[in-house]
Amino acid sequence: MEVLVMAKIISLVNQKGGVGKTTTSTSLAYLLGRYGKKVLMVDADAQGNASRTMGVYEPNEKGLAGILLEQQSVEETIRHTRYENVDIIPANMWLMQANAQLLYSMDNQIDRIEEMLNSEAIHNKYDYVICDCGLLLDVTVLNVVKASELLIIPVKAGGYGIEAIENMIEQAKGIHEGQQIRILMTMKTGNQTNKDTAKWLRDTYKEKMFQTEIRRSVVAEKAETAFRPLSEMSKSSNAAKDYNNVIKEIMTEEEWNEAQEYIESKRRNKKTGRFQKVD
Repeated sequence: MEVLVMAKIISLVNQKGGVGKTTTSTSLAYLLGRYGKKVLMVDADAQGNASRTMGVYEPNEKGLAGILLEQQSVEETIRHTRYENVDIIPANMWLMQANAQLLYSMDNQIDRIEEMLNSEAIHNKYDYVICDCGLLLDVTVLNVVKASELLIIPVKAGGYGIEAIENMIEQAKGIHEGQQIRILMTMKTGNQTNKDTAKWLRDTYKEKMFQTEIRRSVVAEKAETAFRPLSEMSKSSNAAKDYNNVIKEIMTEEEWNEAQEYIESKRRNKKTGRFQKVD
């Protein structure tokens, strides 16, 4: 198995919809926050579903589009979410206008998010940046891919999304040659089609595959409808446990041990009445 180097800037991307991309990004951000990590989400999808899920959807504000168009600063765009240790740069339909304008710009079109994430406002404040990308490989997504240290491609078990994997990998390499790329199987069931898909993916992509596979769960549908992270809706569901294992694969061993100590410390403090829950 490939040893996963610490990847602070993680992006979820797949040009096929319905593969659990936003479910995965919001679950990872939520869990990292619960483990005591300072997390910044970047909603890079004009639909704004990650923003809605984290409780920060602002249709009348420009959000990420304002940063891309250099109309507002990073500091004034970041919002606190309703979840512990998790902030977000929200998005909405303004991103479509930003993409259109940037297409006609000759000035560092795909470097703007990388510059943003390397700014002092973010670099020294957060442990992880989790980016939720849209379906189109537009200027916004190109910006995110170029800035990312780890690219996660969620693939629905048995779905058509597997056809786009190789194309996504090749395009990502052309934008950022040195980044890590990992494939995460989602919505796994026990039927033969799923088993065949899993075997094909592991035989084909080997060390690029996460060991963890996200099992299908009715909780995912409920969470999507309620605009809540799956791992918040049901911490004991199979899918929530699977996402927890993904976190373990992403973290270094030292980080994982620190995370367990953080959770245990919260439990002890709660029992003694010293812990205040942060919504």
